[in-house]
Amino acid sequence: MFKNHPKGLLVLALTNMGERFGYYTMLAILTLYMQAKFGLSSSAASLIYGTFLGLVYFLPLLGGLIADKVLGYGKTILLGIAVLFIGYLLLALPSEANATGQIIMFGALFLISLGTGFFKGNLQALVGNLYEAGKYKGQRDVAFSIFYMFINVGAFFAPSVANTINNAFLANEQFTYDASIAKNYVALNDRVVDKTTFIVQALEGKKFDTEKEQTDAIKKAKKKAGVIFKDDEKQILFKLKAASLTQLTLAGKWTDPATQITKQEYALLDSRRPSDTAAIRAITEKINAIDVTDPQLYGDPQNPALFATNFGKHYVDNALSKSYNLAFGVACISLLFSVLIFLLFRPTWKAVDKTHKQQLKEANPKEEIQILSKEQVRERIIALLLVFFVVIFFWMSFHQNGLCMTFFARDYTESQITPIHNMAFSLVGLLPLIAVLYGIYIATMGLFGSKRNPLAGAAIALAGLAGLAAYYLLDVAAIAEHITITPQIFQQFNPLFIVILTPVSVAFFTFLAKRKKEPSAPRKIGFGMLIAAVGFLVLLIASIGLPNPSEIDAVSNILVSPNWLIGTYLILTLAELFLSPMGLSFVAKVAPPQHKGMMQGGWLAATAIGNLLVGVMGSFWEKLPLYAFWLVLIICCVLSALFIFSIIKRLEKATE
Repeated sequence: MFKNHPKGLLVLALTNMGERFGYYTMLAILTLYMQAKFGLSSSAASLIYGTFLGLVYFLPLLGGLIADKVLGYGKTILLGIAVLFIGYLLLALPSEANATGQIIMFGALFLISLGTGFFKGNLQALVGNLYEAGKYKGQRDVAFSIFYMFINVGAFFAPSVANTINNAFLANEQFTYDASIAKNYVALNDRVVDKTTFIVQALEGKKFDTEKEQTDAIKKAKKKAGVIFKDDEKQILFKLKAASLTQLTLAGKWTDPATQITKQEYALLDSRRPSDTAAIRAITEKINAIDVTDPQLYGDPQNPALFATNFGKHYVDNALSKSYNLAFGVACISLLFSVLIFLLFRPTWKAVDKTHKQQLKEANPKEEIQILSKEQVRERIIALLLVFFVVIFFWMSFHQNGLCMTFFARDYTESQITPIHNMAFSLVGLLPLIAVLYGIYIATMGLFGSKRNPLAGAAIALAGLAGLAAYYLLDVAAIAEHITITPQIFQQFNPLFIVILTPVSVAFFTFLAKRKKEPSAPRKIGFGMLIAAVGFLVLLIASIGLPNPSEIDAVSNILVSPNWLIGTYLILTLAELFLSPMGLSFVAKVAPPQHKGMMQGGWLAATAIGNLLVGVMGSFWEKLPLYAFWLVLIICCVLSALFIFSIIKRLEKATE
């Protein structure tokens, strides 16, 4: 794979892979953490998420400027790793769900974005510098595809690691993951909890001679507190009560055989399949009949509604939030891996750790240093700015994967899947599949320019097939019941498809290049925008007939197959392969030498604006009809593609 490339490529790719693994582990659960921990609405969480992503991709402009003018690339990268470590450490430390806790979270997110600003663009600038020498100059596009694939190797493992940590921590508390508990608890919190707590406090210490006196006192306290249990609040309380009873039954804390709620009953209740209406009605009546007034189980004899809210608080604050903290700590460990690789193999990149200013200062009189006229510099910068404008709308759409597509996974997608379907969600099932595909690639076409090796490829493919067979026999065939998946696990599909499809993409473009038919980088970006529009069209079709986000209090009563989201991720990944690595290569090729770090930062700044718009767009999640939300993204992608094709000659001239 690396035969025709400098040794520094692998070192820089592994450095980036470690940092990205930690980043995407954090990003997979960030919105879920904010809503569970601090009770933020979808709109508020969207704006925070978008602002954070905006800073993550905008501050590389500052990082590039500092590297170009002051520190150089290597020192700025090391500074970034140190700042990142402090930011992730703050997120990993447990905090209270109050104003102080929010300040710590905001401070941590700012440090992470600042550290990324110092790190990300400058590492990409170093990769570009490796290919300035004549020997490697023609390999730049392939190099950035390999570099980009390693980013996604880290991103591929991240959601599964976050998922595993969450589930293991909850299991230690004798609970299982249930997204509806956190969401229902948050939805109920502002409307009911404070008032019901007030009622209990108003009655505390009082003695009643008759049940009628107690009932009258409760009514009086409710009236004073202004509590009105509306139908939607009753429904939320019911769902929270049902989930709570199931969790306590599984933990062995709710032991009355007549009133236990089994995992299968709750799964049926949560599935809301029309064919199971009679069974669901029977389970609903059973749950409504259970009197949860045992103080040992979060209940209260004067207010049974507090059972659900108290359990929700215990589950969210003492279990789920702490599991998120532990997952954030993984990012600190991955950064140690990155800095060790970067420093131990410094000789492989040290020679190209020079800004344009340093190159001019150290240049040998016989050495050719590229010097552009002011007019050439201006034309190149304008071409880059035009491309930056277009990619803003791609990232605004694409990065909905961590926000509104996660909301769609949580609220509209079936969480109960069959064991055979779980092969698509399990690392143990996916890794052998990747081995099979890579074995085929090695046997038939080689990898990234290397010669094909039928014998080695066949051995790897057979090993992968053996792994798939073992996984099926030992896991899938042994499990009879449905398996519950979490919303964040869907985020593994984008990096998975990057890892699977990058060799095919490189081989395809290499095939076209040999026949002098390869499209230019700007044309690839335009095609990427059109493909992205098709991806969101899939979600629009899946959304037909679903209730709007504003019409549901927790999760929809109508759920769609996970395959809709998987298909969308596949198409968006194809779009990304046309756009992102080609964009990085385009910037490295076109950027004036004296502004390389800053222009790499400019690419990321355009991504930043797109990510700010992610949050702005996300704030309309509960305001627009569901189909209209995806339609807006489709229109943005199509218009961006039309714009880039309208200026394609000017962009192609800049690359000559």
